[in-house]
Amino acid sequence: MEILAAVTARLSALGYTVTEADSAALDYNIKKAETTLKARTNQLEVPEGLFYVWADMAAGMFLTDKKASGALSGVCDTSVTFAIADTGSFEDQFDAMLVKMVNPDAELIAAFRRLVW
Repeated sequence: MEILAAVTARLSALGYTVTEADSAALDYNIKKAETTLKARTNQLEVPEGLFYVWADMAAGMFLTDKKASGALSGVCDTSVTFAIADTGSFEDQFDAMLVKMVNPDAELIAAFRRLVW
């Protein structure tokens, strides 16, 4: 699967419909996530085992940029409260999800890290 298709599928699964106008921002965030993973693993290519981490990072970066620019207005306007636990507003939960997407578990990345001599 190509990375752009994986990022588009991830965004779709999260309820965001990618448009043609998103292509430059998607390309930028895909390359940014790729560069980050290459630097963290000291490899010339993103390891195959980090493909979906790469897709999540790019999608998270894209949504973070969209939210910061106000282009996701309406996404976080609804609040639903359940009696089970107070986990914050929908926006708080959305922000926490984005943080996890953009900053994957260090242990996972470390498993693919190469030492530099």
